[in-house]
Amino acid sequence: MPTRREILGSALFALFYSQAGAAEQTPTPLADLNFLERTASDLHTRVLRGSLRYMDHEVFGDPAGIMIEEAALNGVEDAGFSAEAALPSGWQVTPMAGQVVTFTKLNATSGRLQLRGDGAGQFYVVMAANRHFAVKRGELLTGSIALRSANRDAGGVTKVELCILPLKSDGSAIPPVAVPIQLMQSDKPWWEQVRSVAPDDGFASLALRVTTQARFDATFELHSPQLEQRGWRSTFCATSRKADDVLLADAEGYLSHVERSILITADAPRFVGAGSLWCEYADPDNYVEIRQRERVLYVTVVSKGTSSEVRLGVVPPLMRFTVCLIQGAGGLAVSLNGKALKTIDCEMPARLKLARLGSGVSGSWNSTIARLTLFGAKVSDGASLSRPAKAFFDDFDRPDSPNLGASPTGQVIRKIGTVGSMISKGKWVVTGGGMGLAHAAYGVVRLDRPPRYLGAVLDWTSGSPGGAAAMLAATDDDPARSIDALHAVVTDQKEIFQTMIGTKVEAALAEFVYPVPMERDSRTPYGVACLTNFGEKAVVYVGPQGDLARHVHHTYTERAGPFAVFEHFWQLTQCRPEFLAVAAA
Repeated sequence: MPTRREILGSALFALFYSQAGAAEQTPTPLADLNFLERTASDLHTRVLRGSLRYMDHEVFGDPAGIMIEEAALNGVEDAGFSAEAALPSGWQVTPMAGQVVTFTKLNATSGRLQLRGDGAGQFYVVMAANRHFAVKRGELLTGSIALRSANRDAGGVTKVELCILPLKSDGSAIPPVAVPIQLMQSDKPWWEQVRSVAPDDGFASLALRVTTQARFDATFELHSPQLEQRGWRSTFCATSRKADDVLLADAEGYLSHVERSILITADAPRFVGAGSLWCEYADPDNYVEIRQRERVLYVTVVSKGTSSEVRLGVVPPLMRFTVCLIQGAGGLAVSLNGKALKTIDCEMPARLKLARLGSGVSGSWNSTIARLTLFGAKVSDGASLSRPAKAFFDDFDRPDSPNLGASPTGQVIRKIGTVGSMISKGKWVVTGGGMGLAHAAYGVVRLDRPPRYLGAVLDWTSGSPGGAAAMLAATDDDPARSIDALHAVVTDQKEIFQTMIGTKVEAALAEFVYPVPMERDSRTPYGVACLTNFGEKAVVYVGPQGDLARHVHHTYTERAGPFAVFEHFWQLTQCRPEFLAVAAA
């Protein structure tokens, strides 16, 4: 009879042999670029041509990779920051008795604005370049600024709003569109944005509207004010724009290999209608492209003008994901986040002459890329290579079933509660509600630590407003036991942040009202996320239009646990959430 040592020895031998075999089947990379490692920038520039813009994560501040974005320079750009302790060239302040406004430049992208005065009133600080921002009726406009309160006591300042000020072509005024700027925190600058649709031909400027009730003395740090002709705020600031194109240099003839593979890890955009992540290009009739439309990733192959496309899956905003693309003479195979390979059998395009990051045949990639690995051959297991470590992801891309099954990253969502749920037409939906006034269906996934990221893509059924989808980081997976948790409640109109202690949901600590309510039509997808910065005891919301809101409270990190809980909730005739994808990391 074999001894325990012999059993363990043979098992270890088998394990090492299988790992060695798998390693032999995976070709050596032609290039492996980790953009989180900035000290390797010399290597990066030998493989990629263009201006590589290394970015910090806009929520956590740690390395996020390189920013890839194709966006026109619109509007305010650097807002005319000057070296003098005076308002930048082109700026204007509407008169107010006893008011003193001082501006000091800090660097190329930021400045300090001090506002002092004696009484109550309202005035505008117009942040415009020397020329007005011309607009056409119906154009989408987005203004944005990062603002930090440099003194916690703003005196008699009661409200600061970010505005888009429109003027008709004849110079007559149109009522401004304004949003209040969150001034709760003074530890770091935070983004605010305002959106509008131009009501008429004319001009537009970005402005701060300040309302006071008594003597005031307030100082704000302003970072990168800009106005753009688009429906969302760029994640890259116009104040430090460089050339758009980042192209693949000749990484050992990658494009000349008939069989080749690429592995890309990136953060999904907060909000973008359509964008290209990677494009291997010969001409408009011959290219291969990885692209996102309406939260869904696709791979498109165009050969001699004939187009083929495969749907990869749904990704929530700011989620880190990985795509493995394997190409051969007879077509390609591709995997997203460990999902089973999807294939296109087709004639592959020939004479490809360049590969481009973030700028395809059209569109842009409004986000960051963390890693790029090129192989001059087919890799053996694209699904395993694309599976992210220590993360959970599921987009329910499998046959209809009351059993939720295993996610592509290997976990199983455990259903709890008395309300049933199932996979139906690629969505996780509830199957009934019984006779009660309130109904809830839950799914739980255990992680190895409290998640700093919880995200979802969802739509809403018809019904009255008020149904909710919740995302929790809980300390237990059994509602019958005492549970502490961070509790982000998403409705079709707003997001509410609460904590739970002993299973009791406490009063709302913060609310984030969406500028545009979500449609209740069972088909419009929306991406939302909740990110916890444990070091700063802060929680950040990502709204369905890419809005960011940040709040700080000591209980946020005290209550978090390693169980990611996703909840469907509604009462009586309210709309119900339907999940197209969920993620935690």
